[in-house]
Amino acid sequence: MDVLYIPQLDEAGAGGEGDGGGVAARYRILKRVPEDGVVTLTDRAVTKVDVAADGGSLKLVVPPEAKGSARDFFVRLVITADEIPEVTFAAPAGETISFEDVDDDVFKCETGVNVFAFTELDNGIFIVNRKMVDIDIEVEFDACGGTLDKTKYTFKLGAEYSTLPKPTMAGYSFLGWFTAAEDGVKVEATDRCKTGVTNLYAHWEVYVDPFMDAICAAKNLTFFSEGESPWFVDGDGSARSGAIGDGGATTLSTTVQGKGTLAFRWRTSSEWDYDWLRIRVDGNEVASISGIRDWENFSHTIDTQGSHTVEWRYDKDGSVSDGDDCGWIDDVVWAPEGGA
Repeated sequence: MDVLYIPQLDEAGAGGEGDGGGVAARYRILKRVPEDGVVTLTDRAVTKVDVAADGGSLKLVVPPEAKGSARDFFVRLVITADEIPEVTFAAPAGETISFEDVDDDVFKCETGVNVFAFTELDNGIFIVNRKMVDIDIEVEFDACGGTLDKTKYTFKLGAEYSTLPKPTMAGYSFLGWFTAAEDGVKVEATDRCKTGVTNLYAHWEVYVDPFMDAICAAKNLTFFSEGESPWFVDGDGSARSGAIGDGGATTLSTTVQGKGTLAFRWRTSSEWDYDWLRIRVDGNEVASISGIRDWENFSHTIDTQGSHTVEWRYDKDGSVSDGDDCGWIDDVVWAPEGGA
């Protein structure tokens, strides 16, 4: 069910029923700690159970009828443990429990706040309705010498991180996020957020450029290619774009300083006029080639001072492939103005 009604609540011992206003619908919140893995529920109350560590299985017991009115139970089960316990429900003798949102009484709790409402029927059946409430966890990221735009992020407890920030540090390659500044366990975007992981630390290694020796004889440029399908040096000693799918892209980049002329050779083996190898300077496209083409020379003059980002990007449209479906770069030469 999408909405689960919880009546007005009072903390145990804070007044509640019979408070002079005749409010009979006020329910106490009773905090319970499992004893030998068992918690007995209380009529006309919300039983709150915190599961913050792996304590094994948990059984929630509905007590037998003690008065003539229908019994009414609520449970607020807060699971922040890294391991989700096995949770079972036990009805009094001669009565049964079933679940509103699943078949065959198969039930699984989730990390977060599990709210349960028990509705007693005339035929001795308790119908259990459930609502999930998310728990937010704040994680602080320590770039350990690198640069990071934002250091604190909020994730849903028990859910996959989905995306993790990526820091940068000149001359170093980012190895990932770990649970300790030294050693520790690596945390991936596909991992689930846990209560014990509130700080993550960047690990680095000195960057070794695999392209410079192969495609830049002067060795005065440093090249980078990252992502799921980075560029690589092929058997002919050229930089080749990584394999990508329809609608994808892969980039090789470098940085040049000041004014000068950038020259190189490039070629493509791709679907004509749809899959392209492009060169961009400071985000602006300078030129592009497409189709089955042999090596061609190209040069571009940069006439402004400062630092400039140069990118070679191979990208594909939404369908069809042709040839080797890639682009190549070789013989890159950066000639600064004045020979500096």
